[in-house]
Amino acid sequence: MKKKLQAVMSGVLATTLLLSACQSSEAATQVTSETTAAASDSTLTTQTTASQTETTPAATTTADSTTAADSTTAADSTAAADTASLTGEDEDLDALLTPATGSVKILTSVTGGKDDEEMALFAQQLGEDTGLEIEMEKPADYSTALQQKLAAGDVYDLIYLNAPDQQNLVNQGVLTELTDRIASSKVLGDTAVVAASEWEQIKVDGKLYASFNKKEVHRLVNLNAAIARSAGIDPDTIEPTLDGYYNVMLAMKAETAASDFYGLSLVLSSVWDLQPWFSAVGLKTGITQDADGNYDVPIASEASKPVWTWLKKLYDEGLLDPDSFTQSSGDMRSKFQEGKVAVVVDWAAWTGLYNVNADSQYPDQFEAVALPGTKSATGDYMLARGDASLWAIPVNASNPDGAFRVLEYFGTQTGGNLLGIGIEGYDWTVEDGSITLTETGQSHGKDHGAPVSLSDSYLTPVAANPGFAQAMSYLQYASPEVSTDKTNTYKEIVGRYAISMIQGELSLDDGLQQMRQALKDAGVITAA
Repeated sequence: MKKKLQAVMSGVLATTLLLSACQSSEAATQVTSETTAAASDSTLTTQTTASQTETTPAATTTADSTTAADSTTAADSTAAADTASLTGEDEDLDALLTPATGSVKILTSVTGGKDDEEMALFAQQLGEDTGLEIEMEKPADYSTALQQKLAAGDVYDLIYLNAPDQQNLVNQGVLTELTDRIASSKVLGDTAVVAASEWEQIKVDGKLYASFNKKEVHRLVNLNAAIARSAGIDPDTIEPTLDGYYNVMLAMKAETAASDFYGLSLVLSSVWDLQPWFSAVGLKTGITQDADGNYDVPIASEASKPVWTWLKKLYDEGLLDPDSFTQSSGDMRSKFQEGKVAVVVDWAAWTGLYNVNADSQYPDQFEAVALPGTKSATGDYMLARGDASLWAIPVNASNPDGAFRVLEYFGTQTGGNLLGIGIEGYDWTVEDGSITLTETGQSHGKDHGAPVSLSDSYLTPVAANPGFAQAMSYLQYASPEVSTDKTNTYKEIVGRYAISMIQGELSLDDGLQQMRQALKDAGVITAA
């Protein structure tokens, strides 16, 4: 049952993603699962009986010992576990998973291989482990493709979606209820795997319609500490106030003396992510709900004005990247990776990924350091935890048992490895009882859809990326934003008025007033 994919064509390994972005003036190559969604549409089918050509796996990394990518042995927290536990070889998947046979067709966004060749290997490994025939389809524009395919009645057994998507699709009657299945599952129903509180966060009207793709972490400030140190700034002593960060950005811009260097880069069109700054005035970003069930948007209130004033100041003084009004998160990441930005707000997992991407430039020329942002008047930090990334079974699925078997598999040690460190024999190997990432595996950043496993029982088989542990220490300050069927409307309206206020097209007073009224008119705000 637990046959591992040892066969890897030597030519496939030659397609390793090269992390050379920080060594050239070109845009950085992103190595997380997010960017693979931009690849060409592809449909990949594998069967568990597919023949495999046995070859010797690629040698482990030859990267210089000073690079961030050298952490390839078991982390201290799991070093005591034996190899069979870390690889999942001691799991009896047939005893754990829902009995099922046949084929499972999956529409995926961020989960899978980094390119078409690895997608085929990923699907084959998933098929080997579950005993199913797996077909994975990864469209280029996932959100649009999902809507079009569901509207056309296309049949999929599993679809990837986020929390707002789930709410909308439940309202349309598209998703299968999974409450009883999850409760009786030996994997997903085990609170040592997924805490009951996690399930509560994704319930719709008290029922479950999806399972998790990964454990959602939080977004926080990432600072290029190499440039900060050159400017005489110790990241550990930065004053956690708006003025404190302003002074840091000013000093770092002066240090670089580059006209295209900015203190802060944002993705304002979707209001992503401003929480570390609104913490300064004690306000939660996104939509909030009071005890009476009324919805509000705190950053569209008079109390939010000091933060909007600060952002406008950054723009007026040339510290805010002007591309913040139109760019994507990928654009923002590329600039930070290239050393053109002092500060960004990004996922905790990206702290480590930035450092891995920096290769030999880490840590002297580039080092991403995680910080919790600004403190409120009560001395608290406030960070946003991400919307859940989910898997759901459509009501027209042809193999719901097989689909649920896959959902359970993702919660096992074996499944967590596939979604994280990737494919054995391609991304990682076992040598002399130790798990080691290949050069390809290192370039993939231990992320094939789930850099943090959905399972609380998961044993991390290799050391975390540099800086990730520190970033995760700030999870205690994070809480999720409320997701409703109005979440996307909230982002559009707030983003539109934020841009107008910061660019000076509207005064802050007029902009906040009009923003709040527009949110009320759209039904986003229901409070008085």
